[in-house]
Amino acid sequence: MKVNGHAEQYDIVRPDPGSLLQSARSFGYSIETAIADLIDNCITAKANQVKINYGIDQYSSFVRIEDDGTGMNEKELLNAMKVGSVNPLIKRNEEDLGRFGLGLKTASFSQCRRLTVKTRDQSGKEFIRCWDLDLVAKEQDWVLLRTYADKTSETNTGEFTMTGSGTIILWEKLDRLVESMESNADKEHFYRKFENVRRHLGLIFHRYIENRLILISVLGDEIEPINPFHISPAYPSTELAEEHLSIKGQHIQIQPFILPHESKLQEKDRRNLEIIRGWTEHQGIFLYRNKRLISDGSWLDLEFKKKENQRLCRIRIDIPNTLDQEWQIDVKKASAKIPDNIRKRVKRICMASIEKAVKVYTHRGAYLKRKSGQKEITYLWMAKQKQGKKYYEPNKAHPLYKLIAEYLQDNATVFNDYMTLIGETLPVNLIVSDFADPSVIMKDFFEDSKDDLKEIYHNALCALTDNGMPENEAIEKLKKLDCFQPLN
Repeated sequence: MKVNGHAEQYDIVRPDPGSLLQSARSFGYSIETAIADLIDNCITAKANQVKINYGIDQYSSFVRIEDDGTGMNEKELLNAMKVGSVNPLIKRNEEDLGRFGLGLKTASFSQCRRLTVKTRDQSGKEFIRCWDLDLVAKEQDWVLLRTYADKTSETNTGEFTMTGSGTIILWEKLDRLVESMESNADKEHFYRKFENVRRHLGLIFHRYIENRLILISVLGDEIEPINPFHISPAYPSTELAEEHLSIKGQHIQIQPFILPHESKLQEKDRRNLEIIRGWTEHQGIFLYRNKRLISDGSWLDLEFKKKENQRLCRIRIDIPNTLDQEWQIDVKKASAKIPDNIRKRVKRICMASIEKAVKVYTHRGAYLKRKSGQKEITYLWMAKQKQGKKYYEPNKAHPLYKLIAEYLQDNATVFNDYMTLIGETLPVNLIVSDFADPSVIMKDFFEDSKDDLKEIYHNALCALTDNGMPENEAIEKLKKLDCFQPLN
């Protein structure tokens, strides 16, 4: 073949459809991320409701997702079923949650071998298309069915349950999701997977659900939002200073949060803090793209490691979809990388937030210093280091320590020796182990009764004033002690 009288300088090499679609099944989706990817399309289609249903059977299990969005005409449906239907470099609507034009296909094929889409446009016309990977493999061509694959698919797809336009997505041949349905244990495994789906969607789309922008249900039960920052109305998280950055004129908002110490929370609130993987695993950056959660707690590509004493630190970063390329958002919209030109500033914000979170965690809920210039607090314990090893000892500069030592005068030696023994034998390893165990709830300062703490305060005030200290000076000294902060 010649072009303008010259031999062509290239070959046309088309991918084998069966091989390509089989490869598309290996993008690493879980059932949770796959369904979340489909809900992105529902939100982009301006849906108000998404209904997720499923049926489990040894031979005809299915997952059905219906929305009441704008639906598609026939041309739009064909384009949606095409692999790579949207160029990720093309400028898109700022509310669009899509990225590569792959999500519907790759997310679906990751869980099933047959994908049927039924849609109704705003004029009321209905259209159907179906990918069956077994048929594609048999025909060795891009064979897209114009109707249901069989009667079972037609039954499982069913009719629209909501008025107006909308779309139904049906997964069948769930070879990745359903290994077998031969026993109750297999069915229980399936149910557990969908319980994880509920929690995952409640977290990923919590801002949409909270603001009533979308209602998502599974088997008719509405999904509750899981806000990773605001856990307990009684003990709200501490919001640190908000930071604003920009790339190419596009706005980035960073809001660090310090969670309340777990000893202050009710059992339900503590379970909410666990989210899915636990407190420690969900620490770090929560990256949102158009208010849709991309990364649900990690330090992304920063050098920080996840540690127990940082578990109260969660940082919300909001970016627009116009910065997908800079943040290297992946196909599954489940991972990202911090752009190099703001990396140092993000790292600095994270380090400052971690430092404050560690203080709350290690002081078991002591109040955070929120304003610059606030009074210094005198602690009962001092952290010291000797020959590279860290240890703790009672603070001998503590006003009450000094008061007792002066009161004992010549007999203070035994008291000082006793306090030294307490410092040397402090069971640090046991305390660290207890804190690391989420089933162990550590008691906070006088959480059972502040009356006991008030009595100690009163006794200390009397002792200081009886020893000749002016009352106003004694009150100021006691206000600076960490143990009396809950009374301030």
